[in-house]
Amino acid sequence: MPDPVVALPPRANQIVLAGTLADEPEFRFTPSGRLLACLTVEHLSQQEQFAAQRIEVRMGVLALGDLAEWCRPLRPGQLLQVEGRLNQKRWIRDGKIRWGQVELWAERIALLPESL
Repeated sequence: MPDPVVALPPRANQIVLAGTLADEPEFRFTPSGRLLACLTVEHLSQQEQFAAQRIEVRMGVLALGDLAEWCRPLRPGQLLQVEGRLNQKRWIRDGKIRWGQVELWAERIALLPESL
């Protein structure tokens, strides 16, 4: 029998991602009428612990409400720092749990200077 899942405190799921806005932000409204911004942030780095392997990550970022409104003037190529939590959609099909794409739900987004 598998071990029971241990619920961790919400603060245990905190992510900080710095990268470049890859595409134009997309906007839509939730069923309750709140503005939702959908962004794609691309992070490129060299990881020395992996023999200087180049790491490329494209992460979907979602911002809700006032933070989504703040995203309206953002344009591709801008450097951003996003703080938030990871989420992964899931559903049941044919009696099995299916897992979707991992997303970063933003709590804070900041513009970074171009000279990083």
